[in-house]
Amino acid sequence: MLVPNKVIRYDESIISKMTVILENLTHHEESIKELFFNTQSHFDEIDEFIYSLDVLFLLDAITVDFNKGVVSHVNQN
Repeated sequence: MLVPNKVIRYDESIISKMTVILENLTHHEESIKELFFNTQSHFDEIDEFIYSLDVLFLLDAITVDFNKGVVSHVNQN
């Protein structure tokens, strides 16, 4: 589920699904709830969405404002 291997195809992996989140956050920030509802068609279960957020956060690709519950894309200039 997390990474592609002999059993899990790339399009079923978290790596491919992280791009959906990044594309959705390109121009604006969103609450975590809104982000999930806007992207849920790309995830089989909510845990895949959470894993994707975790990996993006660890890679410093997104920031999370825990006071507001808002996720935003980190601009890499």
